[in-house]
Amino acid sequence: MSSLLRTEAEERASLVDVTSYELALDFTRGAELFGSAVTIRFTCSTPGASTFVEFDPREVGSITLNGNAIDESQVKGGRLWLDHLDADNELVVDATMGYVRDGEGMHRAVDPQDEQAYLYGSPASSTAGKIYACFEQPDLKAPYTVRVKAPEEWVVAANGAANETVDGWRTFETTRPIATYFFTVCAGPFAVRTSEHDGIPLGIYARATLADQLADQAEEIFTITRQGFDYYHRVYGIRYPWGKYDQVFVPEFNMGAMENPGCVTLRDEFVFQGHASRAEHLLRAVVIIHEMAHMWFGDLVTMQWWDDLWLNESFAEFLAQQGTAEATEFSEAWIDFSAIRKNWGYAADRAPSTHPIAGTPAPDANAALENLDGITYPKGASALRQLAAYLGEEVFLSAVRKYLHAHEFGNASLHDFLQAMSEESGRDIQDWARAWLLTPGTDVMTASVDGDAVSITRTAPTQFPAQRPHVTDIAAFRHGVQISRVDVRIDADRTEVPDLNPGRTPNLLLPNATDRTWAIVALDEATQRQLPEELPHLRDATARGVVWSSLFNGLALGTVDPSLVIDTFEAAWPVEDVDPLLEAVATMTSGLLPGRFLTIAKTPAALDRLAATGTRVFEATSASDSRRLTAARLVAATSADTDLLRDWLAGRGLPAFLAGDDQFRWSVISRLASLGAMGVPEIDEWRAKDPSVSGVLRSLSARTRIPTAEAKTWAWSRLTESDNASSHELGAVARTFFGATDQEITRPYVERFFTELPQLSSKLGDMVLHLLAADGYPTTVVEERTVELAESALAGQLPAGVRRSFVDGTSRLREQLAAQRRFGDVA
Repeated sequence: MSSLLRTEAEERASLVDVTSYELALDFTRGAELFGSAVTIRFTCSTPGASTFVEFDPREVGSITLNGNAIDESQVKGGRLWLDHLDADNELVVDATMGYVRDGEGMHRAVDPQDEQAYLYGSPASSTAGKIYACFEQPDLKAPYTVRVKAPEEWVVAANGAANETVDGWRTFETTRPIATYFFTVCAGPFAVRTSEHDGIPLGIYARATLADQLADQAEEIFTITRQGFDYYHRVYGIRYPWGKYDQVFVPEFNMGAMENPGCVTLRDEFVFQGHASRAEHLLRAVVIIHEMAHMWFGDLVTMQWWDDLWLNESFAEFLAQQGTAEATEFSEAWIDFSAIRKNWGYAADRAPSTHPIAGTPAPDANAALENLDGITYPKGASALRQLAAYLGEEVFLSAVRKYLHAHEFGNASLHDFLQAMSEESGRDIQDWARAWLLTPGTDVMTASVDGDAVSITRTAPTQFPAQRPHVTDIAAFRHGVQISRVDVRIDADRTEVPDLNPGRTPNLLLPNATDRTWAIVALDEATQRQLPEELPHLRDATARGVVWSSLFNGLALGTVDPSLVIDTFEAAWPVEDVDPLLEAVATMTSGLLPGRFLTIAKTPAALDRLAATGTRVFEATSASDSRRLTAARLVAATSADTDLLRDWLAGRGLPAFLAGDDQFRWSVISRLASLGAMGVPEIDEWRAKDPSVSGVLRSLSARTRIPTAEAKTWAWSRLTESDNASSHELGAVARTFFGATDQEITRPYVERFFTELPQLSSKLGDMVLHLLAADGYPTTVVEERTVELAESALAGQLPAGVRRSFVDGTSRLREQLAAQRRFGDVA
């Protein structure tokens, strides 16, 4: 299907107004195909004109426009062309459509544990036409009336609430106007739990094989949902507008979740199958609160065109952190945001593909999705947090309420949003918007002290000069104790801070100590050298997160020695008492250093030090201490002690909550496989003991990790030659193919990665291919030859998403090469 051009969408929106969709989907036609019959009523402002609907069938049954038959030759390139429109029109399309395995259309997944099938609609921005004929653009919203035929034992959920069943067809209440990309139907033998809050019916759904886990976790999920509704009713001042609220946890989902009105879909990894850390519970809460934010910001008011999709996502990201921190038990949400989400965004903002938060041209629908990244989410959220601080939170929220009221059930643009902010605040915010929203780049903040004189220097990227105002603070610490802290507004490249009065020279002078703004904090070398001693005593968890962020970004900027990060980790990680920060730092340190910023020669020793640090925490904590799980996972991921790993695999030496945990067991298996201490037959034996979806994926990863030529040959074939593998199965192989210590075995595949992966575009959707190119990039083969092969590929024709992944991956590789040359004794 060709991607809809913006010019085409504007022309069609000026011509057509969609009145309603009546859609019937028949899921009783076997494992490959389903029936799709739709009646679209719409008006035309210029009778006699022509237009088209998106439509990508396997087989056309019949098509009529205003009672006149249309020949199927009018279906071309994923579009059905319509001529001689009347003022009032009725299009009826009956067709047979195909299920998909890449999550872009009507996805069909089979649970290997019980062989039961599950279906869910995931139309994204340009694949609704694979489900039903429609006017697929965000500003042609309309009500939907849906009927579904499915096996009698199945559960079916849709955007509207279920009504009666007539002649085997399940009917659903007509929705309020929604955009095509919000439509969904979910069907299968789901386990279901129900509840109610404030007059809103609540439902949660998961695969039948997750029924026990769903029952155990339902109350926590419902509690977060109730707290979210109370929070948003207060913040938005508008009642939830979509009737019931279902949350359907579905298998093989490409994204974290999708905000379909009344029927949110979430990846079913959020129904935890093993022991989950507090950080994982927090993440689930944030995702739930994020999708709820969209019920108003995105669903009730939808962007006019895809170039303003950032506003939906940035706003939901902002309020998800704020709402989780204020309304739920997870008050540390902003700390987790600082440690994980913002570092993702900082990396995106220094990549060659960086772009403004807003205002990036989106000439077609697919182009907009290429920019759905760490800039759209955490940077955009941070900018909105700054705007709230800049204008005052009450003024900001009052403007949001007026914006939503003015455009409810319709569409709006960045201009409309900024106009609401300006009118409510009485301030012209165009300069603020130009600097923050329309200019790429991240400012770097440094602090200096000369006696009692303290100043902050703000440096914008030279290629993207900007004068970004920052509402932030600065704090001085000595031996972990805060000496002083003051709020500061930064409007110049150098800002004096006369009120800080740090007294004796502090061990740590930290701009943005409360992490209120979007900026990388650069610490001088003298401060860096003191971190192994200072950070373990620092009492402020948010400040600790800012320090860790400074170190991780300093690796990429070439200002921090990777060995210093290991030294600091050994000293500070064992005393970290905030679970999400503990987990984030372990993930970042073990993910960035071995085989990447550290040379291969230094990697084994670094892994040993990480494992030893994890062991210290594991042995020093009680079974009830939540930190013990994170420590055990770190050891399982980094230890070279095969005797210990074998004991753990057998359940020896583990607390009871981990001894029977399949998820943890697979972590141990994967590490043994990567060490060459477990082969295919034994992995297959464990796979037979765990026939779950998770077991399938983790066994694929484990087999891929085996450091033999035979294992890599098998894995490469699985990645490039499988015809019916799901996106999750392909991802399990791609993410683990180029292991941190596998360079000698994987080096021959680097060229094949750059030449063969793009060819998968003939059978994979754009989103999946983009993710495989990004997740599978050989960043562990840190050599000039890898850069040369990437550049050769980039000189040719590539799918847009693949090109972007190659460009950004190569940029990260250059950062690693530079760090290894500076700090790693590499010529």
